[in-house]
Amino acid sequence: MPEVAPLRGRNVALLAFLLLLLAVWQGVWSLGVLPGYSLPSPAQVGGRLAQLAGDGTLWPSVRASVVRMILGFVLSAVLGLALGLAMGLSPMTDSCLRSLFLGMQTLPSVAWVPIALLLFGLGNAAIYFVIVMSSVAAMAIATADGIAHIPPHYLQAARSLGTSGGALATRVALPAALPGIVTGVKLGWTLGWHGVVSAELIKSSIGLGFLLHAGRELNDAAQVVGIMLVTIFLGLLLDRLLFAWVERRIRVRWGFAAASERG
Repeated sequence: MPEVAPLRGRNVALLAFLLLLLAVWQGVWSLGVLPGYSLPSPAQVGGRLAQLAGDGTLWPSVRASVVRMILGFVLSAVLGLALGLAMGLSPMTDSCLRSLFLGMQTLPSVAWVPIALLLFGLGNAAIYFVIVMSSVAAMAIATADGIAHIPPHYLQAARSLGTSGGALATRVALPAALPGIVTGVKLGWTLGWHGVVSAELIKSSIGLGFLLHAGRELNDAAQVVGIMLVTIFLGLLLDRLLFAWVERRIRVRWGFAAASERG
């Protein structure tokens, strides 16, 4: 029970903060600080989203973006974890790949779109390519760094007991590096989400990025702001439903939080 009150207090504070932001937004619009065509009111944004949902435009686009993101992210996670393991367990591999991945991270997601179109044409494969290239480097580096911070005697003890190869990677290195890996996976998801929306802005006939592009072409600020809010909400929803739960379990497992947080 002692843990419930602080959690409830944080939720109340978050709700109050969001209501404050909404009030500030409404106040700025009411005072006419910005032209109405560039800053719609909260009611206008809500009404436009209701229109998009009612005419069957919004939900297929949400579904298309989420499905693309999940498929691309699964591929990114597999590649990122595998490459990160190789980097973490082999200094030579790390020295070869780290500079490349650090360089890749300096590119914004949208910069991968032109080469994706040249390589894969006008198809979903180009969007998956952008997702992978946007997120795999962050996950690989985070995995390698997580392994680098494992106490050396963990790996030495495992090797002395005859553990080697794949078992050393999956049974010792990955579990011990899990806190750092989860941070990298969260960052990879965020960057991948940027990638899918960026790719849809330039090449797509459905998706959240497409709706952003359509809103801009029609000078429909309410649609642009509304789709931005939907994009933010989906990212936060996944963080609350999945990543926050995983992080809580890891904190409990490693003794960083009370067991009562396990729920």
